[in-house]
Amino acid sequence: MKKNLARYLLLCLSVACGCLSANAQNATLSAAAGDRYIISAKAGGVNFVEGAVTVARKSGTSGYLVKGDTLEIGDRVSTGANGKAEILLNPGSFVRLSGNSAFEFKTTELDDLQVQLDSGSAILEVFAAAEFKVSISTPKRTFILIETGVYRIDVLNARESRLEVWRGSAMTGGSEVIKSGRVALASGSGRVAVSKFDRDDKDALDVWSKNRSKELAKLTAGLKRTDLRADLMRSFLGRGWNMFNSFGLWIFDPFSGGYCFLPFGYGWNSPYGYGYGHSMWWYEMPPVVYMPPSTGGTPNGGGPTPPTSIPLRIDRSPIPPFVRLEQTTGGGLNGGSPGRRGSSSDSGSSSSPSYSPSSSSSSSPSGNATTKTDPTGTKQP
Repeated sequence: MKKNLARYLLLCLSVACGCLSANAQNATLSAAAGDRYIISAKAGGVNFVEGAVTVARKSGTSGYLVKGDTLEIGDRVSTGANGKAEILLNPGSFVRLSGNSAFEFKTTELDDLQVQLDSGSAILEVFAAAEFKVSISTPKRTFILIETGVYRIDVLNARESRLEVWRGSAMTGGSEVIKSGRVALASGSGRVAVSKFDRDDKDALDVWSKNRSKELAKLTAGLKRTDLRADLMRSFLGRGWNMFNSFGLWIFDPFSGGYCFLPFGYGWNSPYGYGYGHSMWWYEMPPVVYMPPSTGGTPNGGGPTPPTSIPLRIDRSPIPPFVRLEQTTGGGLNGGSPGRRGSSSDSGSSSSPSYSPSSSSSSSPSGNATTKTDPTGTKQP
């Protein structure tokens, strides 16, 4: 009887140890997989795929494109008749492809982003300005996006292409500016016909693109400070922000399985007008003081005097692109509102990037335009 009892107790102990070991292994695997956010400032991430979408790599390999893949310059994406794809451009900007489309990157630089659309249709939701242009090449015409906005490109055939400017403004390679609400029809002969288009005439690509923008803005607004701050700090200390080649960061949310945009600046909305909810500095990041390059005249090489409270990092560099965009356009022109320090969405943030100007410029965006927002963050006139 005692032997049976001892065996029973030994069996229970073995089972309990096995359960503890299994739980520990599961915890280890979970930690290895990582419920962590991924921080990136690169273009080329594949954020959404539906239907048949293939990629022919510049390296010579090919296959189906899936969500989470990364595209390099020269990789050619082709969508089937019912295919769709959303591809990350520079942080904050997207290209969304409809069926029967062919696309590739020519460059991925912030100040000279170039993409190619050889067939089909695409919508670009982009942050752009005079010094941060986005170029889209079609078989016979190149369109240059010169302001933050929403643009649709249709390659009608081997000689004709069409640009619709939903928000922003663009050029067709010449000096003529195509403003919001206008469509440019370009032919191989070099002629460009500009006219108005009906904004109420939307197809499935138009509706899908706008819905995606709304979903991704809500995803940014839903990021939790306590969950994300450690990863942001780790990336910052590792100099992974690429602040002088970006307007913000791509944040991969493991819970939704996709990337959203977190702007460096204050009060940014998406080019469609949806609010992001918080700026980078809502996450209580350390202050970063930017100083202009040395101009001589003082023992320290000139420039403004450092602040009395020593920041984590002092960077004697040109003004970061996001600050310049805020200074000139208030952030996302025609889609963003002027930066708002101390707004309700950034309450509790005591640290912000600042730029010590050599003249009258300031890192605080000028302008006090106000907009109304509904509970979803949609900007209302």
